[in-house]
Amino acid sequence: MELGSILLCGVIQLSLPLTEEIKMAKIATSKKQKKSATKSLKVHVPFKSKILKDSEVVADTLLECIKTGDLDSFREVLFAHLLTVNKVALAKKAGIGRRTLYDLIDPKKEFNPELSTVSALIQALAA
Repeated sequence: MELGSILLCGVIQLSLPLTEEIKMAKIATSKKQKKSATKSLKVHVPFKSKILKDSEVVADTLLECIKTGDLDSFREVLFAHLLTVNKVALAKKAGIGRRTLYDLIDPKKEFNPELSTVSALIQALAA
């Protein structure tokens, strides 16, 4: 190991190592290849309902849920509709983020959308 001198502000002189040799232990790796998980994949079955794809019917239903104060039905109808349509296109049409739509249908997250989000979705569906 070589030491190099550095002069700081003309007063302090430091000796630092210029090169340092590091030896690392070798890690043993398995030669076996893992089996493919394709056998355990589930088959995706999309919704076939024509009513859920009709955005005007869905918009009217969502408005009715808001009038009655039924938040659970609102979420179920919105969830079912979002599973049948292209979320990216709907997000662009509504002027909201795609991630916002995914957050609305995520069962792990609390369902508490802002009024601006709800109104933008209903306007996009009704248009």
